[in-house]
Amino acid sequence: MTTALELDLDAVQDRFFQGRQTSEELAERPDDLCGLSQLSEQTLLQNLERRFAEGIIYTYVGTILVSVNPFKYLPIYNPKFGELYRGARLEDPTLRPHVFAIADDSFSSMVRDKQRQCIVISGESGSGKTETTKLLLHHIMQVSAKIPTSEELRRILGTAPVLEAFGNAKTVSNNNSSRFGKFMMLNFRSNGSYAGASIEKYLLEKSRLIQQNQIERNYHIFYLLLAGADKKLRTRFFLTNDVGKYQILSGTEDPESKCYTVPGVDDAKEFESLIENMHVFFTPNQIQQVFQLIATLLNLGNIGFADLEAEEGSVVDTNDSLRVVSNLLRVHRETLGVALVTKKTVIRGQEFSCRFKKDEAEDNKWAMVKCLYEAMFDWIVTKLNIKLLGKRSERQSGTSSIGILDIFGFEDFPRNSFEQFCINYCNEKLQQLFIEVTLRTEQDEYKAEGISWVSIPYFDNKAICDMIDKRPHGILAVLDEECMRPGDRSDSVFLLKLDDTLKKNDFYNSRNVSGHKSLADDVFVITHYAGEVEYRIHGFLDKNIDTLFRDLSRGMYESRSDLLRELFPEGDVSTWKSVMRRPKTAGAAFKSSMANMIELLTLMNPSYIRCIKPNDKKRPGEFDDLAIKHQIAYLGLVENIRVRRAGYCFRMEKKAFFMRFRCITSTTYPTWNGSLEDGITAVISKCAKAKEQVVFGKTMVFIKDPKAVFAVETARDRKITLVAKQIQRFFRKWQIRRVIGPYWESVFKAFDNVASDPAYGMKRKWPADVPTKLRAGDQLLRQIHRNWWAHKKVTSLSKDGQRQIRLLLMADRCMKNEFSGPSDSPDARPSASAAAVKKEFDINRKFKGVYAEDKAAAAAKAQSAASTCKGGQVSFVAPLQKLNRNGKLDERYLVLSESHFLRVDKNFKTNAKRSVALSSLQDVTISRHSDSVVVVHSKEAGKDTVGIVEFRGENLVPELVARLQQSHMKHCGQPLPIIISQSPAIDYNNSGKANQAKALTFIPGQGTAAAATAAGATSPSTTCSLTSNSVTYQTK
Repeated sequence: MTTALELDLDAVQDRFFQGRQTSEELAERPDDLCGLSQLSEQTLLQNLERRFAEGIIYTYVGTILVSVNPFKYLPIYNPKFGELYRGARLEDPTLRPHVFAIADDSFSSMVRDKQRQCIVISGESGSGKTETTKLLLHHIMQVSAKIPTSEELRRILGTAPVLEAFGNAKTVSNNNSSRFGKFMMLNFRSNGSYAGASIEKYLLEKSRLIQQNQIERNYHIFYLLLAGADKKLRTRFFLTNDVGKYQILSGTEDPESKCYTVPGVDDAKEFESLIENMHVFFTPNQIQQVFQLIATLLNLGNIGFADLEAEEGSVVDTNDSLRVVSNLLRVHRETLGVALVTKKTVIRGQEFSCRFKKDEAEDNKWAMVKCLYEAMFDWIVTKLNIKLLGKRSERQSGTSSIGILDIFGFEDFPRNSFEQFCINYCNEKLQQLFIEVTLRTEQDEYKAEGISWVSIPYFDNKAICDMIDKRPHGILAVLDEECMRPGDRSDSVFLLKLDDTLKKNDFYNSRNVSGHKSLADDVFVITHYAGEVEYRIHGFLDKNIDTLFRDLSRGMYESRSDLLRELFPEGDVSTWKSVMRRPKTAGAAFKSSMANMIELLTLMNPSYIRCIKPNDKKRPGEFDDLAIKHQIAYLGLVENIRVRRAGYCFRMEKKAFFMRFRCITSTTYPTWNGSLEDGITAVISKCAKAKEQVVFGKTMVFIKDPKAVFAVETARDRKITLVAKQIQRFFRKWQIRRVIGPYWESVFKAFDNVASDPAYGMKRKWPADVPTKLRAGDQLLRQIHRNWWAHKKVTSLSKDGQRQIRLLLMADRCMKNEFSGPSDSPDARPSASAAAVKKEFDINRKFKGVYAEDKAAAAAKAQSAASTCKGGQVSFVAPLQKLNRNGKLDERYLVLSESHFLRVDKNFKTNAKRSVALSSLQDVTISRHSDSVVVVHSKEAGKDTVGIVEFRGENLVPELVARLQQSHMKHCGQPLPIIISQSPAIDYNNSGKANQAKALTFIPGQGTAAAATAAGATSPSTTCSLTSNSVTYQTK
């Protein structure tokens, strides 16, 4: 049954952050399939379907991750998910299963245990292995001790689009199927920082270059180049954008089954992205040479042949294509033409040549296509490795490494040939390793350790692997024997030999063996662990030999192209006499590479990701029960769960366990004199969750429940944190004794008995040579001393003296522009020094408060005027030359009370228009010049006050703004903006009407006496003159 599902992406994201599963979730859809209450293929399928319906595509089987391809984007891979799983343990029950958890666990195990790690990703084609590899790579790079540089990240992540362009293709089951296997090794330094990488490639599917199945494509690069190349590039490489013109891209005979595009993919844009990534690894000239070789293959496929009439043999009958190919290869046309239709051999020093028949010439051409492409692909991988390995001093393949194996998935197409045979053989070997590690070895270990255990049956595919690769009767051995046999060789004879050799093998079948007429005459069947697959023998021998005749190799080596000479070193004639050994067949080479790969994997600590394809139609949200049930069966998930449930999730040698966890209790740390088992028992007794879960073997400790492992590890982490803090505390004390101590002693000595010093230590000398680490602290101590000195000085004064000091300090702050406020523009702010801010302000002057000829009378009259508006106590009275709306100066008095700012006449009379509440003031603006001008801006229209505040030539502006600021802060609870303008003009409005602003402009003075007379002002230091729109105020 197939189920279509709709996903709420926000809900999918939230589930990963909700933490521990509820009891209902644990019962219906547990994160770990080992927690299923009833175990069968059906209950396992139902659990996966329920989770898939909620967008939870990851599930654990113990430490194995099962991943169901959603065929769509899910919002569970952004940086916050990376941080969520950074440093977390796989056993943590509060975290949902995720590919990041596997990546982080592998990295942490590598750093902690100093053991090489590998992550094996397996599954059918289209199950999401390639995308899973990309996610693993990205997360491992992010969690490394030192995040790689942007250039390193570009290199490691840029390999994927380059390899996909040249090694991936659209197949029936996958729009971006990897047609080769790769093993990427990430190397790290001892501290966990990235040090380089390397890529190992396995079995590129070369037959795709000649023929593709229905609705499949050749490798992506051909279509990307034709769609993305501009007119200039197409002309240079003799290309058109008509994809159907090229025989290499028309591999199927049915026109309706030809496929040139991939749904949802823009090949032209992909080409631009490819070029950007290639620039990371290749020079521009190398990129052009690669594209030139791709263009060569496109045109080479169009070369045709015709039989000779007079003699046996063939000749090239498409001279245009031959001319184009020879130009692109930069070889002589005649040399290439002869090499395509002639075979030369050397026997006892004599050279013999013979012509190919038409079909043989076609085979020779296609052999050249395959060899050119494979040589180019190998060259690309080599160039990637050169960039990935990093500096020579950092190249390593020691204990600090993580391998990621992204290998072809199990394949069963309508027509399966030699490539599918090799791919499925590889999957058999990986399944054998999986069985060895997770099933057989685990059960054997329990028995060897004396743990009570009942063996659980499982399917062992060793017999299938032996049938394929064991000598002398394995399929590969029989194939090689037939390929090396002198005389005429044929695929049909090979099939007869297989039937005779394997007729009694339960995993082999054919029409001749079983007599089943449903099987074709040219087919043999292998019962793989994943099911039966029919293989058509046509082409098995040719694909297994897969060698290029030496004439073509020599032609490539004699090319003027540097790339071709590099790709075909075997074309050097001078080496032919010394190299007479028959090259390995493709099958033998692949078997050898598989053996090396398996040997490497056995030396590493493996983690497994089992990818599942939910449907064959690549539709998001569609869950095909039958397809998934088949995958569950051949992946052996049920058997694996049974072993995991009956077995133990954690094991470690007793000594290693004790040394790792002894710090949990003070009984065993730092010293322990008892036996090893007693010490482990003491450690476990401190973790309540682990007491009932631990079992002792002969040499190892076993823990059954992952939660118990998590509890022990968490207890260790807490203890390590405490120990680390203790070490830090001891280190700081040592630093104090070694570095801070001498400095501190010199400070104490210099300031001994400083409180009884009349100068309070201001004349004493601080230490001269201050260590670099203490300079900031030294400056802080000096500031503290200055503050203390000021406090002592102020508190030693009378109350009147203290008020005077506070007032002077407030004036100093105002004159230094500390209260500029938001209304002041940045370019109007002066420099920080007081002298540059407001000239002629003396911090040592005394503020009197009342300035008049008769102080007592003036103070009484001012208090009376303030009482009319309930202004409170008066704090400041001074003469004011007010600039009226007509531009003339009127003699007034300025009165400041607790809550009001008043202007009164000579008789101290006032009215409502002349008094402004402090809460109604907007700001006060003064100039930076040597003048006594002040502009008090009001929030009420027409109530701005502009004038000169002087008494007997003394500038009273600093005292005014200081007292005004104090009163405003006390009355309103916030400072009043005091703006010191550096611009030549100050706007104001005292006309009583809105939108009637004028500007007070400052210009250099030209003589005090004359200026005073011209203005008719009483002050000898100022002059004013009226213009139509502005008032000009002249300073000294």
